[in-house]
Amino acid sequence: MPRVVDGKFRLIETLDGGTDTVRFLAEHTGIRRQVELETLAQGVPWPGPEAERLLREARAMGSVSHAAIQSVVDSGTDPEGRPYVVYEALRGTRVSELLTQAPSGIGAVRAGRIVLGALEAIRAMHRAGVVVRGLGPENVVVLPARGDDDEPVKLRALERAAFLAEPAPPGEIPYTPWIAPEIRRGSAGLDPRCDIYSVGMMLRHLITGRTQSMHPVPDTARRAIERATAEDPDERFPDVDVLMQAVSLLVPSEGRRPRDEMPTPQDPLAADLHWLSMRRTTRHGQRTVPEGAAKIHLLPVLLTIEAIYRRLGEDAWSQLAAEVPGVDDLLPGSGNTELHLATGVPIGLFAQIVSAADAIAGHGDLSMLTDITEAVAHRGLRRLLPDLPSPIVVEALIDGFPYVWSRITRQGTAMVLERDMRSARLAVRDQAQPSLELSGFVAGVLRAAIRQSGVRECDVTLTSCEALGDAHDVFRVEWKA
Repeated sequence: MPRVVDGKFRLIETLDGGTDTVRFLAEHTGIRRQVELETLAQGVPWPGPEAERLLREARAMGSVSHAAIQSVVDSGTDPEGRPYVVYEALRGTRVSELLTQAPSGIGAVRAGRIVLGALEAIRAMHRAGVVVRGLGPENVVVLPARGDDDEPVKLRALERAAFLAEPAPPGEIPYTPWIAPEIRRGSAGLDPRCDIYSVGMMLRHLITGRTQSMHPVPDTARRAIERATAEDPDERFPDVDVLMQAVSLLVPSEGRRPRDEMPTPQDPLAADLHWLSMRRTTRHGQRTVPEGAAKIHLLPVLLTIEAIYRRLGEDAWSQLAAEVPGVDDLLPGSGNTELHLATGVPIGLFAQIVSAADAIAGHGDLSMLTDITEAVAHRGLRRLLPDLPSPIVVEALIDGFPYVWSRITRQGTAMVLERDMRSARLAVRDQAQPSLELSGFVAGVLRAAIRQSGVRECDVTLTSCEALGDAHDVFRVEWKA
């Protein structure tokens, strides 16, 4: 390789040297600007797949303009006809170097900040129709801090990046922990959720210094990592925005401490509701929920109101009624019963009632819903679900989950995804007006009903919620006879 390429780029030192391409720190001889120049390694033939890969990466990265993506500034061919691409020079520390300096990890808060910066860039790439296909610690550079809590990042050397509109690039992909399993198997086309997997692996690596799942991480990070790195892409966060909700909980913001500094309920369902309710408080969690004609049946609303009144008492109930206009119109003495029996109650009103009660008498994290649903099931399960067999059988409840859902609300499609002798996975999708409060209510009622069947132990958890941007509500059920 000549020391001056194309008559204008003077090579200074080698930054990355591989078998296919090599990247140099260089200087533009005309304007004295430092750049990074990538070209084919010595002995690599052209034209050929390596040259195509080099140019595909440049097209992909050059198609997106974002502060967290290394800019493409030039391209061309050297006197021998070999292609080269010129990028802006980056001055910072690669994540791989950070991990060498801190082999036990850098902590959840700093890891969250770095990953959020990378996700901002990946979101821009996805919106431009580009998939990264394998983000690793060599691809993220942490730039000099601009403030105490501000470490900007840049994505670099995205050699597997490709356009969604084009066929998946040919060739084998060597194993690294950050490559999604479906890509390693070669069994999938281009799917942006493969980048969700890579980011989840990086988050684990940054927090623990390891990529293996056996190394424990804080609860909030664990929840984000487990979903992001699910083997099945359908089980992962559906897009970058939703993953950012979860990662944002690791980072303190004005008026909010990191989620793991807050008390977490011991009840698994209450802990899920706590985490989900916190997700919607992040700057990435404010989503526009469609205001449709979706309704909840009057009976579960009245049973909920009764349980809340018994818990709050008369004075606190008066406070709730003042904060939620319309709640008194639902009561039997209001004269509106026939109307609400026929048309149902707006889901938004039900959510306001539950949230107001939680703010007055709970912890503001919806965990109080577990107590409310226990009271609802204790006093009115047979009225709520009159077609359940007697005595109640767990398997009938699981297989009848669409019936349970339909007795509570008039929207969405409920289904049983899988069931074995001691566990099940249920889902609801296509809701006109998804609601976290509604989903939590259904989870609590289902758990209370299973417990009334006489099982020794039962856990129902809500692992994803359509109201927060997830593809669907997912309920996991485990029990012991």
